[in-house]
Amino acid sequence: MRIDRESVFRRWVIVAFFACAGVLIAQQEGTRRWAVNVQGYITLSSPAVSADGSTVYVGVERGGGGRVVALTADGVRKWDVGLAEPVDSSPSVGPDGTVYIGCVDGRVYALNPANGATKWTFNSRGFVTSSPAIGLDGTVYFGSSTGKLHALTPEGGERWNFVTGGGIDSSPAIGADGTIFFGSDDKFIYAVSPAGGLKWRFATGGRVFASPAIGPDGTLYVGSGDQKMYAISPEGALRWEFLTNGDIQSSAALGADGTVYFASADGNFYALNPALDEGQRVKWVTGIRASAASTAAVRGDGVIIFGADDDKVRALNPSDGSLRWIFSAADDVESSPIVAPDGSIYVGSFDGFLYKINGNGSPLSAYSSWPAFRRDLTHAGRVGAKTGGGRLANLSTRAQVGDADTLIAGFFVQGTGANARAYLVRGVGPALGQFGVAGMPDPRLQVFSGAVALGANDNWGTGPSPFGVADTGLAVGAFPLPEGGKDAAIVLALPAGLYTAHVTSNDARGGVVLVEAYDAIGGDPAVRLVNLSTRGRVGVDANALFAGVVVGGTAPTRLLLRGIGPGLAQFRVSGVLARPTLALFSGPGGGTLLQSNTGWTTDGLKTDLEVAANAVAAFPLLDGSADCAMVVTVDPGAYTIRISGVGNTTGEALVEIYVLP
Repeated sequence: MRIDRESVFRRWVIVAFFACAGVLIAQQEGTRRWAVNVQGYITLSSPAVSADGSTVYVGVERGGGGRVVALTADGVRKWDVGLAEPVDSSPSVGPDGTVYIGCVDGRVYALNPANGATKWTFNSRGFVTSSPAIGLDGTVYFGSSTGKLHALTPEGGERWNFVTGGGIDSSPAIGADGTIFFGSDDKFIYAVSPAGGLKWRFATGGRVFASPAIGPDGTLYVGSGDQKMYAISPEGALRWEFLTNGDIQSSAALGADGTVYFASADGNFYALNPALDEGQRVKWVTGIRASAASTAAVRGDGVIIFGADDDKVRALNPSDGSLRWIFSAADDVESSPIVAPDGSIYVGSFDGFLYKINGNGSPLSAYSSWPAFRRDLTHAGRVGAKTGGGRLANLSTRAQVGDADTLIAGFFVQGTGANARAYLVRGVGPALGQFGVAGMPDPRLQVFSGAVALGANDNWGTGPSPFGVADTGLAVGAFPLPEGGKDAAIVLALPAGLYTAHVTSNDARGGVVLVEAYDAIGGDPAVRLVNLSTRGRVGVDANALFAGVVVGGTAPTRLLLRGIGPGLAQFRVSGVLARPTLALFSGPGGGTLLQSNTGWTTDGLKTDLEVAANAVAAFPLLDGSADCAMVVTVDPGAYTIRISGVGNTTGEALVEIYVLP
């Protein structure tokens, strides 16, 4: 939207008394936590937040000049930098905290996050409203009114520029392979390689102001002045288009399930299904009777939050688009909101204030590939770290087993075809003594595919290929079993499928048992371990239910972890653990606590967790139940999951580890 700066400034002067920094009211969701007068007005600049959530940055217009303002999470002014021209660009925060932002004076500024001091500037010779995107290697990309997309080094030198046929207001988005996607006033959407060469361009019927959103499969979602939302493949082919009745200036945001959310100048807010045919494209449409250039932010509980030109910030429910709450500013809200890790919502307005709005504790969606303008808190404009390349080299679980009980650990081998590969499966009892654990004296191990027994072992040094067990254990890095010991182990060739390892006592004496499954070959993504589930009794302290995973490969892997107690009642399990706690630690056997959960809906990630469970066909959990769950992205290495009872309570529980797509 073109801005009448003088009239907006006059309105700002009139409403300047509306709020002051630090004003606190009741902490009800959708109410104001504080409002800070930024001594200007916030037009299209959308707040970015530092990676640790401690500082929020925003660009400001003030008469003929501009400002970049940094505030603490408490609304205290940290620094304030004045510039010669208005700042409509949104800030981006680099990995080292450097703040990058464009200005109508044609320059991009790199600012010191501690004090706002200028590190460097680059002059594009036009004006810059495009927001910078930051590549994995630190390259800074932005567009200019000159029609050029610029690529700068982290030190501010120009690597290259790419020329289009019109000005570039669209903020670039960076794909998984480093491709830079953006729109231009020349009515095209462009894909440019990291080296600066054209990969493709896609023609629309109008000026492209919006920034692309990138789906998990690489699909681009971009609106145009021709009133259409486009879904474009990473190769530049049209997947579908959807016609509204107004210009689309807001960028798309994606829900955890891939739903495409955006506003149009026709006064409606849309939720589109990205996968179904045209007749099933619309999930719902909510009339707001106002145009909107604000891009929505999608929370982990699925709620969608956006601003509009009727001075309102709205929160809509994901199921039907119904209104959850509404917040009133004193002037238009074209700034795009961002949701902080504590659930607070930051957004700016033409009325001259940056607002912090109370949330319900739910953060920005962690499962969605593109949940907000510029994707994340820091506005890097880049897809998240690519997952799926990692593999599980080892899955293990440890539990207390009674004299006559059976510990059943399930694991799933993902793959295609009938190709089989070697897996080492172990049922360890006596060897746990070296770790100070009273293991089952004489465990017996059986491996099943459904009801079909594939192999069994009592003492690992006897039975088929005992030397294969020792050699394979050494090759995969498993701790050695004492020669002549009564621990059980077997090496089997397993094709893709679901398997269970059953461990019982061979002499009717119970104890702690460790069940392990090792990928004996590794390195083949076509066949790999992707799931472990074990039901066992949770005791106190060392007798909690433990599971371990070793993530191999070189890429991060996204996991769904669940600790289920009450949810077992639907399967007629008695004596369930009433209130489990799920904790993830780095390192084998425990180490640094990385994340924990008690009550799967308590962290505000309900929709994220439901979508993740559906993606791996995990059974659903009851809304509000005390079962635990979390989605985590982990680097290659060893991790331990512990299920314990709140207040040292005990009972039956299920631990699950899933590799997410």
